Amino acid sequence: MRGLALAATMLGAAGDLGAETWGGLTPGETTQKGVEALYGRPSRERSLVQEGRTVAEWTYAEDRAPRGLERMVVSFGVLAGGRFTPDVVRSMALYPRPHIFSLRSISNGWGPPDAVGTEESSGRPSFHYRTRGLFIILDKTGAWAELLLFGPPQTAGGS
Repeated sequence: MRGLALAATMLGAAGDLGAETWGGLTPGETTQKGVEALYGRPSRERSLVQEGRTVAEWTYAEDRAPRGLERMVVSFGVLAGGRFTPDVVRSMALYPRPHIFSLRSISNGWGPPDAVGTEESSGRPSFHYRTRGLFIILDKTGAWAELLLFGPPQTAGGS
């Protein structure tokens, strides 16, 4: 979980390039009303305090999750140009069912990653597409994605 929080922070601190879109949602653009129009009310809503600001987090699980996913977590609250907008999507975490996002489909869809690493706590392989705002953690065998985290993209040289 610490690695996931670090990845979310890294993606949340990124620049103002076009974000990767998934399922009609685009970090930095889609609002809460837009998410609700596409996916309905979430299974769970909670408020969190991050960097001194109260933000919302919506979870779509089980029968409310998009097809092929066990759950989708949408986090809101974007700081852009010195202005905080609490109802805009900051990031989306997708937890797909096994084998939905295979290594082949990831490679065909997003190409080679900007960086390849290993998730600290579990040793699972990870792909970071900085310029697209996408971080993927694979299963232990490296055959399919267990987590896809979409957020604002970073510049090609970002860490």
